[in-house]
Amino acid sequence: MLLTKEVMVTKDNGKRKLPFDKERYANWIRKYTTLSDLSVEKIISMSTMQEEISSEQLIQNVIDVLNEETDVDTPHYTFEATKVFMRGFYKRASRIRSYDSEKKYGDFYGLLKKYGSEGYYHPNLLKKYSKEDIKRIGEMIVPERDELFTYVGLFMLYDRYLAKTHDKAVFELPQERWMIIAMWLMQDEEPNERRLQLVEEAYWAMSNLYMTVATPTLSSAGKTHGQLSSCFISTIDDDLRNIYDGITDMALLSKSGGGIGVSVSKVRPQGSSIKGFKGAAGGIVPFIKNINETANAVDQLGTRSGAIAIYLDVWHLDTPAFLDLKLNNGDLRRRAHDLFYGVVIPDLFMEQVEKRGEWYLFDPHEIRQEMGWKDEHGNALSLEDFYDEEKGKGSFRDKYYECVNNPNLTKQRVNAIDIMKGILRAQLETGAMFMFYKDTVNRANPNKHAGMIYSSNLCC
Repeated sequence: MLLTKEVMVTKDNGKRKLPFDKERYANWIRKYTTLSDLSVEKIISMSTMQEEISSEQLIQNVIDVLNEETDVDTPHYTFEATKVFMRGFYKRASRIRSYDSEKKYGDFYGLLKKYGSEGYYHPNLLKKYSKEDIKRIGEMIVPERDELFTYVGLFMLYDRYLAKTHDKAVFELPQERWMIIAMWLMQDEEPNERRLQLVEEAYWAMSNLYMTVATPTLSSAGKTHGQLSSCFISTIDDDLRNIYDGITDMALLSKSGGGIGVSVSKVRPQGSSIKGFKGAAGGIVPFIKNINETANAVDQLGTRSGAIAIYLDVWHLDTPAFLDLKLNNGDLRRRAHDLFYGVVIPDLFMEQVEKRGEWYLFDPHEIRQEMGWKDEHGNALSLEDFYDEEKGKGSFRDKYYECVNNPNLTKQRVNAIDIMKGILRAQLETGAMFMFYKDTVNRANPNKHAGMIYSSNLCC
């Protein structure tokens, strides 16, 4: 290809400029990839469309073409893209950390000491492990295992999980992330020799991609922020302070990388009484909208948005409004699009759906006041606090029919199939309205002594 204009290559953030050397660039591409001559020419053409191009963009152009041409006949292109990306990554990391990029990885102890002193790594890494221990651990790192990643997997690790400086410069390399996770998980194991063995085994399993860890662990292990667990489940009580304390807890968990499932079945519905004033309650929707904004406002340091799932028992009077929360039509003031939703379903409801029977919706606040059900601590109970201990019989259906037959309770009679249609419509239009089969889950619960399971979350 004949170049009609001089193209300059910028390096070191524009501090240096060199004339573009087509032959040198083509030879470099052929050295590190198996792309055809036609593809090489395509990359050169892409790279000479402007009068100036950075050395980083020259590398990215090669990666882009490799990814474009990856298919069932050329699956190896994704691994070649990984190799090309890592060459640039090694250079960037070496500049930040001041070591020879040809070694790929720098001094591991120096990494922990430097960035530990700057507040990026937790002090325990240097407290729980001696300098000699860390030197031994550093020798376990196998840089060649970086090549096991597909490009997509590698880039996600780079973009979301590797340690960065405050100005977003990634200084941590993939194998160092695996090793720091292993060190963090094994820090309290004894004796020391056993601990080092476990570190090596955990690193081996993760670095060979035989296993991975939860994303909060992947992101937070060994760092000064975050926690290691993915999933949390909560229940909000019918009390203003408890509701907003619950929202605060969700914000803090979301900040640290947790996904949350929360039951709102105890919250009184729209039109319920407050301190005897009838029709004063706004129902669950206004509080869910608050949770929605919390999920948007509090993410994991920009790595991902908050993930919160809201669950409601299908007998709750606010069920129809709940089923519409994620829809794109209707009153936008009654919509909350950024959460996930699930309906808590007892066996009895599905039996009524199958026989095209009727179903009743209740106010849990009224039930607690009227029915007089108490737990062993004297706390008032409602329908959400029961499940069927056996298939076809149990506490929930007994309590449900007590409510149906109580003339003092506010109730709404609907066709069970109409509620199911609402669930299916939400699933069809939004892709979300999960179904949590409460009786089945609680019958299978191996920890019944620890209480009842009210809801789930996205992982379950």
